[in-house]
Amino acid sequence: MTDLVKHRFLFEITEEQMIRANRLLSQYGLRKAIFGKILDDVLDAIEVDAGMSLGMLMSEKVVMNGLMATLAARTKKGKVSKDG
Repeated sequence: MTDLVKHRFLFEITEEQMIRANRLLSQYGLRKAIFGKILDDVLDAIEVDAGMSLGMLMSEKVVMNGLMATLAARTKKGKVSKDG
């Protein structure tokens, strides 16, 4: 039965975003492939540090690679300082 259920993640976008998405992401399956990965990255970042991740995502224009690099460095520093 779960094979028949298709979960969706819906949110409103502007008309400009729709026009740009239609122009740039028109190939079938491309939106799902890209935004599925972005959602995974956002959820991973929130799991690492919810407060910092949500604050950055909501307050600045953030490139996900930059966010993930920042969180990875912060996590690594925390591990280094705890170990010695």
